Amino acid sequence: MDDTAARAGDLLAAYDTQVRTHVPEPPPVGAVIERDGPVVRTHYGTHATVSRAPHPSGGDEGALVRRQQEACAGRREPAVWRVYGHDPAPWGRALREAGFTAAGPERTLLVARFDDIDAATAEGRAVPAKGQRVRRLGHGDHRDRELRRLAEAGGGGGGGPEWEPCAYARGLEAVRADHGGLVSWGLNVQLLEAETRLVGAGWAEPVGRTEFVAVRGMTGPHAEYLPPWLRWARTPWALGRAVAPAPERRYVTAEAPRGPVLDTLLGCGFRAVTTVRDHVWRPPGPPPYATRPVTMLLGGPEHDALCAAFERRFAFRPGLDSCPAVEEPASSVTWHVGTPDGSARAERVRGAVQEIVERAARAATPPGEQLYALSWWHQGYRFDPARVSGTGHCGGTGRGGGPVRPSWPRSVCGDADYLMLLTRDLRMGTFWHPWEESLCVFGPALLAGAESALTETLGTVMRRGGRNVGNVWTYE
Repeated sequence: MDDTAARAGDLLAAYDTQVRTHVPEPPPVGAVIERDGPVVRTHYGTHATVSRAPHPSGGDEGALVRRQQEACAGRREPAVWRVYGHDPAPWGRALREAGFTAAGPERTLLVARFDDIDAATAEGRAVPAKGQRVRRLGHGDHRDRELRRLAEAGGGGGGGPEWEPCAYARGLEAVRADHGGLVSWGLNVQLLEAETRLVGAGWAEPVGRTEFVAVRGMTGPHAEYLPPWLRWARTPWALGRAVAPAPERRYVTAEAPRGPVLDTLLGCGFRAVTTVRDHVWRPPGPPPYATRPVTMLLGGPEHDALCAAFERRFAFRPGLDSCPAVEEPASSVTWHVGTPDGSARAERVRGAVQEIVERAARAATPPGEQLYALSWWHQGYRFDPARVSGTGHCGGTGRGGGPVRPSWPRSVCGDADYLMLLTRDLRMGTFWHPWEESLCVFGPALLAGAESALTETLGTVMRRGGRNVGNVWTYE
């Protein structure tokens, strides 16, 4: 075996060991992860992706595939299974016999060491042309809409279902949905600008607590993104130290079909190690959901418009001495919940309150309507109450025992921030006041399902329709 083949073999072994066995923690926004022996399924609510460890399962491959189909069919999700060129032939045969079909182009899987990219790009091949510049996409960037159009025109997703295979490893919109649409330490989007025009873009993200960074897509053959990606990948933020420990990044992986992008990456230190192609199976029955169960919101027209509408409708006036902080509507009841001191009793009370509100909100929300969980100075969420489970983070990991759903995205009672659970039209919802330690529930339908249980749990109400009644309580 020559040195080139040996290096490619070493890179493929590192990829197989780290990337193919990687389980995202936490899961992508709105998704849950389930394991079945050598298989990891990520359920997005709109589709599921299936990744398989590179080592043999030692069992019936057909039965393994059928179990994944049953799990996806129970959720109305198409299944997308990645098949690698070096996988044993029986694996691909089992998929074909089960009805999986190849979709999208076959892509070459590329891996490079950081040092190899540094050496290859040191010769000036990754320098922007005269009159062009490369910069990172920022939050609320004025190029955002232009970027989405560019990625969609280049086959980068956004024009069809999230699960639909595209020309890249993963479409831009799908990757952004994983991160809640945020451009943060976990997502790096580079823009190539020529004066007033956007002429190219590329997106990359670290692969959890592995030594890999993944280039998910590029709209054209632009090596100019590689140097800034490597600088970012070597920072503490990209290492994930702000969330959880991660090893030092050493490798970059990318996928590209035949064409200029593949040729450019091969000329910049990447090595072709194998091929990969998506195989898709669609379950019979109703079509899949069009959106994930949970979507993170932070800024943007939808989020800002709802916050502004709430301010106007309820005359919201934040402040330590503002109690109550809203004009509570006629159809509302407010209870004192108490201090979130971490005691067992306080946790039990808050857990009971959360359960009561969730149950009442599910019953009062028509099928298909979504709710909004907003926090005044933090990210918010849009979610379908019928497709989420109990309180927790916006993802979960299942190990059998029935389908796991994403968690209800935010508690209705917090500690140091105002929290709102709202319908889009503001006809019902809840408002948590952190300084008064009170919860206001409004809207006839929501009160019908929650009032008696909350009164039994919390005691006499503070206010009804904004007026003090019974247990009159004053802050400080």
